[in-house]
Amino acid sequence: MDIGKAFTFVFDDKDWVVKVLIGIGILVAGLVLSWLIVPAILAGLLLSGYALEITRRVIRGEVEVLPAWEDWGQLLIDGLQVAVIGVVYALPMIIMSACVGAPLQWLSEGSEVASGFFGFAVGCVNFLWAIVLSLLLPAAIAKFAAEGELAAAFQFGDVIALVRDNLATYVITAVMVWVTAIIASLGLLFCFMGVFFTAVYAQLVNGYLYGQAYLEATGNSPQVISGESTS
Repeated sequence: MDIGKAFTFVFDDKDWVVKVLIGIGILVAGLVLSWLIVPAILAGLLLSGYALEITRRVIRGEVEVLPAWEDWGQLLIDGLQVAVIGVVYALPMIIMSACVGAPLQWLSEGSEVASGFFGFAVGCVNFLWAIVLSLLLPAAIAKFAAEGELAAAFQFGDVIALVRDNLATYVITAVMVWVTAIIASLGLLFCFMGVFFTAVYAQLVNGYLYGQAYLEATGNSPQVISGESTS
C-alpha cells in the first residue's frame, strides 16, 4: 500500500480546490440546516457516496481518482448503501445497547456497584466490536465498490476471510483511518472553520485507503482506464 499517495492524491487533481470546496459547502449546509435533520442526513450521504466513488476509481485504476460532483442522485444512492452496510455491521452493538438498557436501569436502582460493573462489561464488549468493525468495514465497503452489488458487502464469510488472510493490510488501514480521524479533529485548532476542510479531506483519504487495501488484499492489479493506472 502506498500510504503517502492516499494522503496526497487529492492535491494531484488540477481542480482539487473546487472539488473540495463543493464538499465543504455540502458539509456546511448540512450542519447549518441540521435542525431540519434531513439536510444533515443528505450531506452525510453525499459525502459517503463521493468517497465510495473514490474507492471504486482506485480499484479500477482510473486516472482521475477525484471525481467531479456529477450525478448527485447516484451519489445519494451510493451513500445510502454505505450507510446500510455500516448499520448492518454495527447491529451487534446496537442490539446489545438496546437489550441492556432496561437491566442497567434496574441495576442502577438496586446496586450502583453492580450497575457500574455491568455497564463496564458492556462497554468493553462494544469497544472490542468497534475494533472488529474498523477491520471489517473497509473490506465490506470496498467489496461492494468492486462488485457493484450491495449483497457483496454481506457475504460475511468472504469479507471475514479477506480480512483474516490479509490482517496486516487491514490493521494498517484501520490505523490510517484513525489517523484521518485525528486529522479531522485538528481542524478545530484553526478557528473551528478548518474542521470543515479536514473533515472532508479525511473522508476522501479513507475512500482511497479502502481501494488500496482491497487491491492489495485480493492481489489484483487495478483495471487500467485510458491506458494508465494511478495505483
